[in-house]
Amino acid sequence: MSTVKEMKTVTASTLSKDVHPFDQLSGDEIVHVAAITRQAKPEVDFVFNTITLKEPKKDIMLSYLGWDTSKPRVTNVEREALVIALEKKTMKCFEGVVSLSANKLKSWDYIPDVQPILTMDEMFEVEELVIKDEKVRQECLELGITDMSTVFSDPWAIARHVAHPGREKRMMQALMYMRTCEDDNQYAHPLDFVPIIDLGKMEVIAIERIRPRDSKFTRPTIPLQQHNFLPEFIGEDNYRKDVKPIIIQQPQGVSFTVKGNEIDWQKWNLRISMNYREGLVLHNISYQDGAEKRPLFYRISLSEMVVPYADTNTPHHRKHAFDVGEYGLGLCTNSLALGCDCLGSIYYFDATFNDHAGKPFFVPNAICMHEEDHGILMKHTDYRNGRAHTIRSRRLVISQIVTVANYDYGLYYYFYQDGTFEYEVKATGELNTHVLAEDEGTNGMGTIVAPQINAQYHQHFFTMRIDPMIDGQQNSVQQVDTYSLPYPTGHPKNPFGNGFTSDYTILKDTKEGQQTANYDTSRFWKIVNQDRQHPYAKTPVGWKISSGHTAPFYAQPDSLVAERAGFAKKTLWVTPYDEKQMFAGGFYCNQSGGDDTVEVWANKEVQNIEQKDIVLWYTFGITHLPRVEDFPIMPVEYCGFTMKPCNFFIANPGMDVPPTNKKINHSVNAKDEMNKQQDGCCSNKL
Repeated sequence: MSTVKEMKTVTASTLSKDVHPFDQLSGDEIVHVAAITRQAKPEVDFVFNTITLKEPKKDIMLSYLGWDTSKPRVTNVEREALVIALEKKTMKCFEGVVSLSANKLKSWDYIPDVQPILTMDEMFEVEELVIKDEKVRQECLELGITDMSTVFSDPWAIARHVAHPGREKRMMQALMYMRTCEDDNQYAHPLDFVPIIDLGKMEVIAIERIRPRDSKFTRPTIPLQQHNFLPEFIGEDNYRKDVKPIIIQQPQGVSFTVKGNEIDWQKWNLRISMNYREGLVLHNISYQDGAEKRPLFYRISLSEMVVPYADTNTPHHRKHAFDVGEYGLGLCTNSLALGCDCLGSIYYFDATFNDHAGKPFFVPNAICMHEEDHGILMKHTDYRNGRAHTIRSRRLVISQIVTVANYDYGLYYYFYQDGTFEYEVKATGELNTHVLAEDEGTNGMGTIVAPQINAQYHQHFFTMRIDPMIDGQQNSVQQVDTYSLPYPTGHPKNPFGNGFTSDYTILKDTKEGQQTANYDTSRFWKIVNQDRQHPYAKTPVGWKISSGHTAPFYAQPDSLVAERAGFAKKTLWVTPYDEKQMFAGGFYCNQSGGDDTVEVWANKEVQNIEQKDIVLWYTFGITHLPRVEDFPIMPVEYCGFTMKPCNFFIANPGMDVPPTNKKINHSVNAKDEMNKQQDGCCSNKL
């Protein structure tokens, strides 16, 4: 769930006219959209699930941005908002499109058999409901809990419930915990039952007990030992005393420039936006190559993610969180703290979302941008004369941090001076825990991190939606495999046995566009433009995409989670561009059946993907077998992917990065500094 949010009342009647078509809706615009919708549909008693920017069509924007010169340039773009609303009484879902340019509701459609994203308003309502429910109170009494103010719940999406099939009912499940004092770590005290909530009725309709396995007990006791990590519990006297400050300074200011949401840095140019679902989105990424501004990517975002748990006991099989499609990375974003979440000279961007009443709420400092040193960019020492040439690397970091119940994810976009682009997830926060009876084991699907506390095995899969425009809108994907020459040592074509080569295969259609990682062949993929050949390499210009974090998907192919998260079955999917296909798990992911996913789109019919306007869906992730050291709070676990220019530039594009030295970066010899301290005027010499 999101942390601190700054609530404001918007009263201004004049909407900003100085907005870019990719800019998120302002607070004024959200209020205006809600008013237009209510005025047009006075007969419907609804809550606003979502009010967000409806991005303009890609063909219009390519002209507006200047990339498509085949027709007169578009200079005016209609500004539209997408409205997702739920009728209060029936929980029926409606989609509306509001034109802010024309001040009218353009369309209003009933969407049957779907459930839109779960909102913060609903989660807070469910938390309050659960602790007041009589059935929940009785469960707690049996466990010895008489004070309901010590009981807490994490409202979760319900996936698909066997006893409540379909999506007619809007439902959630609540994972239960308690605290022994204020700010106590609730994940140290998990409870053994799960309330099922009907959001339409706003009532608890069932309680599911989690039965102990192979135990003499019918119900576990609550582990009461505290496992805390906040400063007041650790105590100042117990902190390390040998940690001295590291101060990051940029006395001449930052090297980037910002105009609205447009960013220029080290030959890179791009725009950013923030929405309720994907959170931080990158648009219109280009690189200045001499006199030519070269287009690279139209849009990049984290399209979907899933966290499937391994425990087969009911209801654990329903624990597979789609944090993008069920909760929204934007809605769960943190307000970042200067000097804690980001260090140095920081530029912040705020975010704006809507509540159920159609009023805006603001998350200040939702996006952090800064520069940081990243070690050596390149170096060579001429051993003949001892001359060393070193260039240090700097990267631009654009990031957000989200909190989804127990887990926290830092989401980082990195840009480097040699043209490299990288995306990194830093997973931290707290383990999702489950209580065990005193004599109960994990059944091989978890780790006991403290007495009676089971941290279940699980995985984290992240699927990026990458919309390329490498030197133009028509692109292809090459699969690159490296293998030993198929000739034995002594063969005329491999006389010394050391030969290996690579194979470049163009993926021609959506069947071939479904691929998995292969460590045996060091497999990676290249996004190429076959209409532009490199003059030296004699190959299409391109960008390679690779990752060291491509975990296999361990759930069975016909499991509930595999049906809903088919995107996790492959490392790569390539599909033709379709403006309706934005989310790998489907637009209406909550309580989904898996009938609207990238797996379905790719297999529906065979479509050509060679030299077309294509989209790559790239999946990376980690398999998390929890350690005791991950409790009570988890050190950061890293995963991500990298894209690098591959036979794209005429040479190393970072050669013009100026060298640095100790005078510029104020580096000092620590040994000299230590000696100075020891040899001061008041030092005692033996």
